[in-house]
Amino acid sequence: MAEYEAVHATWECLARDAHVGMSNAVAIVRAAGNADGGRRALAELLADDANVALVEQDALSYLRISRDLPLPVGVEDQRIDAYFRETFYTGRRRTKTHQLQNPKEFLYFNMKVGMITGTLDDLGGARLCMQESGYEPVVVRMPDGVEKAIGGVMVNEFRDTTFGPYNEVIFSVTAVPKHAQASLKCVQYINGFSLQTPVDRGATLYLLKLWLDQLSPIDGGNDFLGTNKELGAFVFTDHASGTREFQAVDKEGQWLVRGRIPSTSAPGEGLAARSAYHDASIAAGSEVPAGTLAVVPVASRPDHALGRPATPWAFAIDWRRPVMREVLPAEVALRLGEGEWGQRFGNLGFTPMLTAYGPQCVGQIYQNMADCPFVGPTRAAR
Repeated sequence: MAEYEAVHATWECLARDAHVGMSNAVAIVRAAGNADGGRRALAELLADDANVALVEQDALSYLRISRDLPLPVGVEDQRIDAYFRETFYTGRRRTKTHQLQNPKEFLYFNMKVGMITGTLDDLGGARLCMQESGYEPVVVRMPDGVEKAIGGVMVNEFRDTTFGPYNEVIFSVTAVPKHAQASLKCVQYINGFSLQTPVDRGATLYLLKLWLDQLSPIDGGNDFLGTNKELGAFVFTDHASGTREFQAVDKEGQWLVRGRIPSTSAPGEGLAARSAYHDASIAAGSEVPAGTLAVVPVASRPDHALGRPATPWAFAIDWRRPVMREVLPAEVALRLGEGEWGQRFGNLGFTPMLTAYGPQCVGQIYQNMADCPFVGPTRAAR
């Protein structure tokens, strides 16, 4: 009960001048102590419209987040990061599939994000995966003239979000809408960073399949984004050698994928990466991004909707301290498993060539592309 009383007392003190700003909200949340009693007091205060009218919009968002979502143990509080001072959380809604309380806004306050990008030998197979979706794979033309698709394995540890903490693995193909300009549909391979340049030019990540270990974000994606999400289980291990190892199984307990992502750069590697990225960007007619913020168009479609148009949305991410580098397949030791989708993605002939890792990212999912305020994806090579 101490936190409950402390929240009410702090509110009474700070609200006397009829204005509650962010610094006041931080003090009120500190009084709540990340405890059930403190969150109950916040709920009571925010249930009164007269109280809500006193609170600035960014401070109100922070109070609502603290009311609805316990801060995970051992996770740094980035909920008042500058990114979220204009990106607000308003509350919850009920999911259609399992009748869960789901956030209206999909905000990501603290996450470790990893991506392995490479070529897919079976360009025709990649096309079949998105047949009648309204999208087609970006073609990468290799030095020997062979045309391939671009694939990705994304490995995400979402440590603090409006869904709560959860982990995720994604299989994807880089694509563009069928009506896109011809110049955006193909890229010449110069080096591993050539596989990134289509995204820099606005290409879409077409998500083939996603596995998550919590039901709420599965419902959030499948009910509101038209994704193809299922339950899975994951183990992430950080090694002193500078790699993040991952292992994933599907809901049947069958292996999906395992491997590792470089999480640090050796001396000189950052400069070499920037140089290689520069060369690939010049050849692709794009530019090396000047910042770490990226907003990537996304398309997704569940298995039962094959043959129908895919749903477009967008994911914004500020990578903050990205580690981006070319790799040889042996460096990531990627193995696709015996599960259905492990075999399906493996049959496309995936060869890893580029990795990106962000140790402390923030971001947001835009459920409607029209709501995305930023055009022109950017990402920095560090």
